[in-house]
Amino acid sequence: MRFPLPADTFPDLWLPMDDKDALKAMADVVIGEALGKYREFRAPPLHGEIDESRWKIIKKRDGITSYSDRTLSNNAAMARDEAARESIGSMSFSTKLHGVLAVGTIQGTLNDLMYGLHHCTTELMAIKTVYMEDKIVDTKVLAEIKAPTPEEPVNSLYLKWSVSEFAPVLLRKVVRPRDFVYMEAVGILKDENSGERIGYSLLHSLQIPDIRELTDYQIVRGNFSICGLFRQKSPGVIEVHMNGFVDSMGDIHTGVAIPATAEALMSYRQGVYCGQMKKLNWLLKTKKTIMVDRESGVCAVCSKSVKPSSSTHTCQVCMSHVCASCSVKQKLAFLQAHTRRVVRRNLNFCARCMRVAIQTDGLEVASEELRRQNPFEYFELSSNDSGTSASPSNSVLPDNQQEFFG
Repeated sequence: MRFPLPADTFPDLWLPMDDKDALKAMADVVIGEALGKYREFRAPPLHGEIDESRWKIIKKRDGITSYSDRTLSNNAAMARDEAARESIGSMSFSTKLHGVLAVGTIQGTLNDLMYGLHHCTTELMAIKTVYMEDKIVDTKVLAEIKAPTPEEPVNSLYLKWSVSEFAPVLLRKVVRPRDFVYMEAVGILKDENSGERIGYSLLHSLQIPDIRELTDYQIVRGNFSICGLFRQKSPGVIEVHMNGFVDSMGDIHTGVAIPATAEALMSYRQGVYCGQMKKLNWLLKTKKTIMVDRESGVCAVCSKSVKPSSSTHTCQVCMSHVCASCSVKQKLAFLQAHTRRVVRRNLNFCARCMRVAIQTDGLEVASEELRRQNPFEYFELSSNDSGTSASPSNSVLPDNQQEFFG
């Protein structure tokens, strides 16, 4: 099966204001409940320690450890039956989808992380997928509930649809892809108890009659709920606390669904990297760095003598010539002008411009992005540029004849 699906797979989605207000209220409630759990986790008697009598370690990676809930039934169907459902207008949602916990720390700043997690268009969702490697192969923004503003550039709420390479690699020949219809709330709030800034990312499945199940494409509609909270614990260190559950539907055992959920939570560790790469896109387009005149034959950063050869590199921002030691190669993601597919390009940057990008506040870049008439300006290639395609558009999942049933 080849993605993306046709653009007219789903109709334009219109929601009455009452439904939008109800979704905002629901997001506030879920985030508030998650914040309450996070406060309990940090307070006595836990003091930020995991209760291992309840939580079993699944995996560790880059400072984050994921756990499965020992009290969760191994029978996925039973878990679905027990999940309560509520309604908003014609939409419905589950209120009891939890089973995986991920905690730990990641390197970086909260503002860069939230800029990396924020993506308000289908095209920017594809950019995010490339940088975060989150196994999404097709995606679409269905409706805008709350738009970001230059004053709060990452605070938003959208309805979205995504298809995931849900199963482990070895099972993808026999397990059909899963898709999800969900609301996504991203932003930064102030904890009323501590006064601290807390970043949040909520993804919660909804059932929307107008967004039909794609049985004709052999895609199974799943349910999930993920709520992540993030706090600047110390300079350069972000504390992470995430709860999640994925009910993949079909005949996939919990032993597959739970590790897949843990893997989805682990992808959040790439959020800072995503934010930093998006800032490089911004710097490349705006050239907001200092041009330093250097005599030819010396590195513009360290002043070491260099000879014009393959060991000399040109920074794509300031166009300075630098030695190999002061050059950093990064693989940036861009949108092709006509196809809107994502392509990757290997570009050289000098250490000075890399430092400018890393030290620039992610929220300032996000705010400037919103003020521009073209929200994709930082990411667009001209029509004669080319690169290595990295879009979900080129993703291929098993053909119907190769699949059994998952």
